[in-house]
Amino acid sequence: MLGAIAGAALGNYLQKHWPPEPDENELLLRRLAKLEAEIEELEFQRRERKDPPASVPTIEPIQPQARPQPFSELRGKPPEQQYLVLSADRDFRLSRVDYVSDLGTTVISEDIEKSGCRIEVPINEKKVSRVWYLRQNVNATPTQFQFRCHLSLDGVETQSVVPAVIQQKSMWIGPARTIFRQVTLTP
Repeated sequence: MLGAIAGAALGNYLQKHWPPEPDENELLLRRLAKLEAEIEELEFQRRERKDPPASVPTIEPIQPQARPQPFSELRGKPPEQQYLVLSADRDFRLSRVDYVSDLGTTVISEDIEKSGCRIEVPINEKKVSRVWYLRQNVNATPTQFQFRCHLSLDGVETQSVVPAVIQQKSMWIGPARTIFRQVTLTP
């Protein structure tokens, strides 16, 4: 019992005369005050100097370089075969072409493994028709879509989007009327 009383008395004495442990918030406030004082001191020193040292280079922001994209064009007129032609000033590899609706969803894809500085890809009439029939085309209203080309240029995998329009046309060949869909690229 005597030990308990002595412990309580010692605890009471230490509590009154021993500095309390600062809590986490108080420690953070002290650090913040110290950092603010250092910043003020550095700003004061900077203002006192008239000219910055010549050895300190000025930093200019780096402008990101745009990745060169292949130039796209269309070759052929329906009802003959049409071709999507991609060309660049150096070799690249084309791995796939997606036929993408005007809503941005991939309707169908075609795996292609071609490389070179000029690549011609036959435009698949059946795949163009799948994009065409997604919409109810009244009076053969043109339908917008995109070719999304998956390619590797300078060892970097990238995508090139080629906007296009599908327009339904017809032609009399002999006694029969032939309906076809013409693809044109849009700027």
